[in-house]
Amino acid sequence: MPLHRPRARTLIACSVLALLVAIGGGAWALLAGWFDAGSLQGTPQGYIATKAPPNDAVASSWPSFGYSTANARSNTALTVNGPLRPRWSVDAGSLIELPPVIGAGRVVVGTNHARAIAIDLENGHIDWSYHLPGAVAASPALSGLTHDTSGDQTPQLDLFVTMAGAVVALDPATGRLRWHLRLDSAIETSPLVIGDAMYAGTRKGSVVRISLHNHSIDWKVRVDGAVKGAIARSDANIVVGDYSGHVQALRQDTGERVWRVTSPGGAFRGPGRFYAGASVAYGRVFIGNVNGRVLGINATTGTISWVRVLSDYVYSSAAVADNLVFVGCYDHNLYALNAITGAQVWHRDLGAPISGAISVLGDRVWASTLGSPVSAGRNYGLDLHTGAIVQRFPTGRYVAAIGIRGTLLDTGIRTVSALTIGPAS
Repeated sequence: MPLHRPRARTLIACSVLALLVAIGGGAWALLAGWFDAGSLQGTPQGYIATKAPPNDAVASSWPSFGYSTANARSNTALTVNGPLRPRWSVDAGSLIELPPVIGAGRVVVGTNHARAIAIDLENGHIDWSYHLPGAVAASPALSGLTHDTSGDQTPQLDLFVTMAGAVVALDPATGRLRWHLRLDSAIETSPLVIGDAMYAGTRKGSVVRISLHNHSIDWKVRVDGAVKGAIARSDANIVVGDYSGHVQALRQDTGERVWRVTSPGGAFRGPGRFYAGASVAYGRVFIGNVNGRVLGINATTGTISWVRVLSDYVYSSAAVADNLVFVGCYDHNLYALNAITGAQVWHRDLGAPISGAISVLGDRVWASTLGSPVSAGRNYGLDLHTGAIVQRFPTGRYVAAIGIRGTLLDTGIRTVSALTIGPAS
């Protein structure tokens, strides 16, 4: 008996509706992350326990954004748990977006109003100031320090990069211009100095190696997106993340790609963007993504060792120490993750988003909060292993504390303050 036509139409309509509901529900599920692999637990495979971040109890410098060329931002050998006594405070005149550096008895910093400043570490006197071609949104780097492993082959320079695409080399003692060159794009990547070479990335998606002797570009390589985070050394390679959601290793000498990996991400959310800089320790690369993923990557092969999914943006460059990876998140939390597995060891809600890089000094991990209003930002020192808050400064926004033997630097929105570690003599 033939199917009655109105009934057939009804069945067809119901089938189409069910299909649309299924497609819509599936799409919603994908958008909600139902089919996202999520966090991936790591194993000890490829983990090199002996390749810990370098530590120096008598360190007299913090010469670059990452402290060491591996960008681990930690020195657990320092002693910072004594009393902290204010020594001096300097108003830099405008926003300080990235950390200052320390070397040769000076604190060196760049500002949003295109100013390079060198401050005497002991008394806070401004030794020199130089007007740069463009605003600074990166840490400077100091080359050729007396304890530098590259020795006499590296010129003594204070190196700055600017949003106008300038690379500027200044005399450390006088602040006078030694040389400069222009790239074709804004530079937000804090310079990485290895021997006679300086590495940086650009907003247009290039990575360059510049000779500090010849003041010229040795090589220039295009990557897949803007480069804003700090670059890290990994043996004979450098490692860089970009705004296409890729992390790759390039040979230091030629720029040739050694490996490239794409960040995982929620369905229809893509691989995100890497604003944070890479950190290298224990044979792994650690880096956070604005899609909430923190990755542990095998530094030799580029394979992903583990993934930890957080609940909001990760702009913060990680610090690595004592088999832990410390990373700040826009969900207000500072996280300590197991460097081997990526498992969460502890977290601490600091009450506001964390955007700036983390640092480790002695047995404390340091983080700065954005705060709303701006004046509500704070700098925190927390116990390395428990996350308990042990120190709090009424400053903050982008820059966590850094330090050397006997001195801790607390950086506010536009101020740099030195505190003497230990009891009064």
